[in-house]
Order: sequence, then C-alpha cells, then structure tokens
Amino acid sequence: MAKSPVFWPAILSGLLLWTAYFPLNLGPVAYFAFVPFLTLVRAGGIGSKRRYFAAYLGGVVFYGISLNWIRVAHPMMAMFAWPGLALYCALYWPLTVYLLRKLDRWNLPLAATFPVVTVAMEYCRCHFPTGFGFLAPLHLHQLIGFGWYFLGYTQHAVLPLIQVADLGGVYLVSAAVAAVNGAVYEWAVRFNPIRKLLGRSTEWRQAQYYREFWVTGLSLLPLGLGIIYGTFRMTHPPFQRGPVVAAIQGSLGQDDKDLRYDPASPDGLTPLEREYVPLAVRALGSGATRQPDLIVWPETCYPYDWWQVAPNGVNVPDVFEHNSRVGPENMAKRMRFQWKATTLFGLNAHVWEGGGPRKYNSAVLTHSDGRFGGRYDKVHLVPFGEYVPLREFFPWLQKLTPYEHDYSCTPGSEWTRFEFTAASGKPYKFGVLICYEDSDPYPARRYNSWGGGEGVDFLVNISNDGWFDGTEEHEQHLAICRFRAIEARRSVVRSVNMGISAVIDPDGRVVETPQPGPWSDSKKVRGIVRAEVPIDTRGTVYAALGDWFALLCWAVLAAGLFWRKREPSPAPAA
Repeated sequence: MAKSPVFWPAILSGLLLWTAYFPLNLGPVAYFAFVPFLTLVRAGGIGSKRRYFAAYLGGVVFYGISLNWIRVAHPMMAMFAWPGLALYCALYWPLTVYLLRKLDRWNLPLAATFPVVTVAMEYCRCHFPTGFGFLAPLHLHQLIGFGWYFLGYTQHAVLPLIQVADLGGVYLVSAAVAAVNGAVYEWAVRFNPIRKLLGRSTEWRQAQYYREFWVTGLSLLPLGLGIIYGTFRMTHPPFQRGPVVAAIQGSLGQDDKDLRYDPASPDGLTPLEREYVPLAVRALGSGATRQPDLIVWPETCYPYDWWQVAPNGVNVPDVFEHNSRVGPENMAKRMRFQWKATTLFGLNAHVWEGGGPRKYNSAVLTHSDGRFGGRYDKVHLVPFGEYVPLREFFPWLQKLTPYEHDYSCTPGSEWTRFEFTAASGKPYKFGVLICYEDSDPYPARRYNSWGGGEGVDFLVNISNDGWFDGTEEHEQHLAICRFRAIEARRSVVRSVNMGISAVIDPDGRVVETPQPGPWSDSKKVRGIVRAEVPIDTRGTVYAALGDWFALLCWAVLAAGLFWRKREPSPAPAA
C-alpha cells in the first residue's frame, strides 16, 4: 500500500480548529475540525516517527496561530513565551494519537475513545506539573497549568448546551464535541474517494454501515441530552436583584501602566492616575445617579501600593512602618478620604511577614466608612508573568521575563470572602478571581457552598489585559469566564483594564458590557459597567464533586491501556 498522506490532514485540522475560536469564533467548525487529524490514528503504511511528527506539526500550527496574541505583550514574550508555550501545548497532539492507537486494540469507535482521551489531555494540560490535588499531602501542590483552548470553549455561545458545565465542568462540553468528531470520522472513511485519498483499501462490509448508525446515534446522545438538560436548567424564575456594582475599565497599554513617573505630564500625575481616577469619580455617581453599592477597580490599576505589617512581623523597616502607618485600618482610612464608597481595589501588596517582605498581587476592600474589609492574595500565579520558576537554580531564566528586576509575587493561601452591606441594608458576600484565575475551573467552584466551604452571592474577576493591546485574547478571556459563572452558578462581575469588562449572569449570559453590540466594540475603550448583580442560590454538582468526569476519563483510559485483552484460545488439533 502506498504511503498514506499524513501531514496535510494534521495541518488542516490545526487550521480548522483555529477558526472555531476568536477572532473568527466559528464554533460549529469544532464538530468536525479534528476529523482530518483522526486519520493519523489508523493510517497504514507509515512509520511511527512520521505519524507522530505529523500530529505534532498539526498541534504547532494550531497553537502557534491561536497563541499569537502573547507576542504583543513584550519583545521577550514574542521570542520565548509564544513559541515556547505553543511547542509545549502541541505535545498533547501526538500523545493523543498514541493513546488512541493503544485504545484501538479494543476495536472501539473513535466516537467513544476520542472524548475520553480529549478530556484526559485537557485536564492534564490544565494542571501539569504541580496543580494536581494528590500532591497536596507532599507539600508540592501549587496551582499551575494552561487552561485555555479547551474544545468545550468553542461552544460558549450555545447557552442550552453549556449548562451541563454545572455537572462536570467544561470537560463535559468538550466530550460532547469530541464524540461528534469521532462519529463524523467513522462516516467519512466509509466513502471510497476519501479512502483512496488516504491510501486505504476500498473494501468494506455492509455490516459496518449498520454499526456506524448505532455509533452515530450514541455519539449524538450526549449532545442531545445536554441541550435538553440545559433548557431545563435555564427555565427558572427571574434571578434575585442584587447590589448595584460599578466596574471601571480604562484602556492603558502595559508600557504606560508601568510608568510610575511621567516627565511629560504637566500635572505630575502618572498614567494610571490620569486614566483611572476620573473613571472612579464618575463611578461614584452624581445627584441624578444612585451611588453604587460597590465599585471595582481592575487588577493592579490602583495607582498606589498597599503596605501592611503582619502580626508576626519582627525587625520591621522604617519604610513599612511609615507607609502602612502600622495597620491595615489606617491604610483603609487614608483611602476613604478620596473614595467615600465601598470599593475593591486591584493593587500590589507589600507585607512584612516574619523577618522579611513579601509581595502579593492583591484585591483590597475598603468600606465607605473607612473600615478595612479584607485582602485577597492571588493564589494561581502565572509563570514568568508573576514569578520566575526555579530562578534560584537557573538565574538566567530572569532574561526570559518582561522585567530585569525581581518582580516575583508570593502565592496567596486563603480564599477570602468579602462582605459588605448594600444601600438596601442587605448584606452580601463575594469572592475574587484575579487575572487568569478565571481560566482555571478550580478557584471559582470553591466559592459555591456545595464545594464544602462558605458560599458567596457572586464573584468578581479583576484583570489587567493591557498586555495584549486589543487582540483576540480579550474576547477569548470573556468566553472562558462564562463557564465559571455556570460551574459555580454565581454571577461574575469583570473589571478589566483594556477590556472586556462585563456582568455575566449565573446562566453564562453576558448581560452588560461597556459598549452595546459586538464584544470587539468593548475593547480598548474607557467605560463603566454598571448593573444590578443577578443573584442565584443554586448549588452545583460540579462544586460538590469537582473534576469527577475528568478523573473518570483518566480511569477509563488507564483501564483500556493496562487491562490485558484476552486472546482467543487456539483451535484444538484435528
């Protein structure tokens, strides 16, 4: 048999899959984007190196194009982070082919095996190398991983389907889309022109068609049941009307945002002060506008840092004593003189703990009467963006970062529940997700009481997307956040530098953005997202059981790999 073509199907799948995400956002393409790629699983007449290199090439094409927005953040990002992350993520494509070929010995349709492997790989990519829960007893657990570009995220606009995320997370949606890809592949390779194109034998049996009818029906079942379930979940009384929240959005590029002193400024103000102070004043409202119950600033966009001495602090330097005035209550009172409203600030926090300083990427709440309302320190830090992994062992890694100085943050250790009282007299609680913490399913579901902890009424996501200068990153980030609202069944209020700020209701519906119309109109604009937060009190299976579906896929995968298939007994001698 002539060598089967392997490179063009893999490259074609990479290109098709890219169109399913922003900027094109052609979600339906995801249902058949992997079909050419799946021909690598059973292609004959080729060696392993050729097969797996083709799969890797397809992954490089997809991630290389999809992650191109990373290159605009910084020249060093374009040189190292963009190609490095693309080359790493692409490794999961040949691994997918390898695992599918191993499972193929059971003679199962790809409509059954491809969803299992897809979900297993997505879960691994979201947690590798130290984000797995089983590492916690060994004190090696630290949230990490890259949770973007899951197959399920292509369906963010299909609200009835994505409601199943409250059962098993985005992984259930990924499995449904992958199953359709497998079924389409099984039908495609039954047609002689395609078989000849792939270098396959054109022999087939009529019984195979009957088998594919059953496979197709079963592969469409999760999709149909998901839509039925989602339609049911969206049929409910109107959400309770919650507090009025104002999320402010400026449009500062990272270079301007980093300026702590601007010699060209006639008023001596920094770009952050000129950009965000007027917006915060507008958010306070006027006589004709009710003052919001809560004002939200984006991540690290408050022009001043937070200084605090922890109770266990010893040998405290004068700079900490001076800047903090000893305690957080005094810091909060100083803020109150300018902002006479309950406000959540996104800022850098410098805390003297024990005998040394620690820096955190934080959110700080101050009440309208000047009381300190608590601080949340970001738990899931971004490698190279917020710290340099293994810098103490490999100092040269600092050269791969946007800064020459040590900017490393310390990961937080507590999931703070902020509390405040609205003008109506009703108390509310909310949790905060900073930056890309909303791209990891784990933090958001912890804030639903079904997750075993103290619940909240809604979530707040503060982010600085000014690094990415109006690219498709902004839309993709918002699309991902819709799933966190459904998984936790809590509204999400987003305040994002450069956009896209929004209010997302517990059904994943984007109900408010800075500008009406397409999401792209809300990028790189100044505005205030002001809305009553929809309040939902429902619990979710996903909050209670976590990644049970992803772990089930791993269990099925392990069983298929290691369970020895019984060989038929030899026929007795005549």
